[in-house]
Amino acid sequence: MMRRRSGAHGAALLVATVAFAALAASCGTAGDSTGAAGASGGGGGAAAGAAGGASGTPGDGGGGGTIGTAGVTGSAGAAGTAGATATGGTTGAAGRGGTTGVAGTTGAAGATGAAGTTGAGGSAVAGRGGTTGAGGGAAGRGGTTGAAGNGGNGGNGGSTGAAGIGGAGRGGAAGTGSAGRGGTTGSAGTTGAGGSASVDAGGWDAPPLPAMVTIHVAGDSTAAVFPASDATMRVGWAAVLDPLFDSSVMVNDAALSGRSSKSFIDEGAWATLEAKIKPGDYLFVEFAHNDEKTDDPARYTDPATTYRTNLRTYINGARARGGFPVLLTSICRRQFSGNTVTATHGAYTTAMFAVGQETGTPVIDMEKRTKDWLMALGPTASVAMFASGDNTHLIMPGAVEVAKLAVAGIRAAGLPIAARALP
Repeated sequence: MMRRRSGAHGAALLVATVAFAALAASCGTAGDSTGAAGASGGGGGAAAGAAGGASGTPGDGGGGGTIGTAGVTGSAGAAGTAGATATGGTTGAAGRGGTTGVAGTTGAAGATGAAGTTGAGGSAVAGRGGTTGAGGGAAGRGGTTGAAGNGGNGGNGGSTGAAGIGGAGRGGAAGTGSAGRGGTTGSAGTTGAGGSASVDAGGWDAPPLPAMVTIHVAGDSTAAVFPASDATMRVGWAAVLDPLFDSSVMVNDAALSGRSSKSFIDEGAWATLEAKIKPGDYLFVEFAHNDEKTDDPARYTDPATTYRTNLRTYINGARARGGFPVLLTSICRRQFSGNTVTATHGAYTTAMFAVGQETGTPVIDMEKRTKDWLMALGPTASVAMFASGDNTHLIMPGAVEVAKLAVAGIRAAGLPIAARALP
């Protein structure tokens, strides 16, 4: 027999139903992107919980979107009389993950750096690396390293002061190629060929010595040959140079009394001498005493212009015939001021060193060597080295000593012919 449930039982059932719905609402845990379910309503349908999480914002470099906010729990339905269990609130839609950031486009490869130009150290410029793509894309590849610049040849070395102690001329220091931005350092420049050295410096690029070699001398009376009948017994230093070398060396002393670098050319003496120069021969050039005569237009030369032009004429002519030119500053006059000798050739000495440096021609500073020699002798003892009443022209003892000074200069300059000089 069926028994009818009392009203108390119905009420209890309703309470249980409501409690169960509330419990379900409280247990709706927010998922990563799912809204919580709405609570069950009694009798009437409970309002669905608002669903849908916020869309994730695209992160830099393509990071995931932020987790969607859980849907709001639906309000419980009003208690109905023995109403059916309310349908749970609609599950909130999962929040959409943020769109992955677009990968940055790979940067274009940097252009290959141009090769460094030849000069004082080539500079190689490397290509710039590509820029990183937006959104964290891969960085562009670095540009190809620029080719190393070729090292430049060294510049001509300058001479130092009036003494003419010059550095290397045509051969300078090796040029180092400077690195480009990211480029390979330029290769070191090749050391240049030895250039002009001044007094007391070696390393001359002279032609090989032939079995027989001649030293030709172009100059004035201080180097000339005088006749044996000369009343003052003058002797030029080049006239006694031959005995200071071995038998494979001959001296052609073509110096002439009273000539300057200009008149020696104008009168045809240079053309005659030039024709005698053979490959491997040496040409010694010593002028200034008569070039200084401002009152004589046939001999005077300007040390800044015409004197230098004449010296180049001798140098170029000797080289054209395979000879090796050597410049010698004029010997010092015996001109004392107390115990000090006053050098008188001044601008001509400076000009000769300048031409030597410019043309890569060795210069033997006979003015300084003879000045030091005279000062060592002193104003009294030096008288015996010169012609009577003459402070310019030597006699035999003085000529021999000055010729020895010339050989000492040849050795100090490192000229190959020094190997033929006698001890």
